[in-house]
Amino acid sequence: MSLFSHTTDFFENEILEVLENIGTTKISAIVTDAASALVAAKKKIIEKYPHIISLRCIAHHINLIAADVAKTAFAKNILEKCTKITKFFKKAHQAGGYLREEIVNELITGGNLKTYIKTRWSSAFDCTASILRLETCFRNVSIYKFIIC
Repeated sequence: MSLFSHTTDFFENEILEVLENIGTTKISAIVTDAASALVAAKKKIIEKYPHIISLRCIAHHINLIAADVAKTAFAKNILEKCTKITKFFKKAHQAGGYLREEIVNELITGGNLKTYIKTRWSSAFDCTASILRLETCFRNVSIYKFIIC
């Protein structure tokens, strides 16, 4: 789709092609994000097929809300600290090894540390949850292990 201009007419034709190939009586709704060309294309389609309803993608809205929350000073502060911890244990070979060892010793499920990625809305949760899940492991991995080695 990136080779084509994302106009209302383009989206309308693409959606209509899919609808007509499947059968318009088998379709009850069209779900997209809020891009203006998509909204306009859906409006034209539901005028032609009034039994089809136009819906906005809830995952897209959750993504927008999560992005807004992540912009607050409180969330930024927490995510910056979690990112520092994650980067340290992912980059420091020995520290990461000790942490992985503790995860096994403590029988922690859910995996290792998760990285926060701005474009993945669930990663803020995944990152902070992994820090909380591994709290005991962090306590067990003391700085003295690094001084002795």
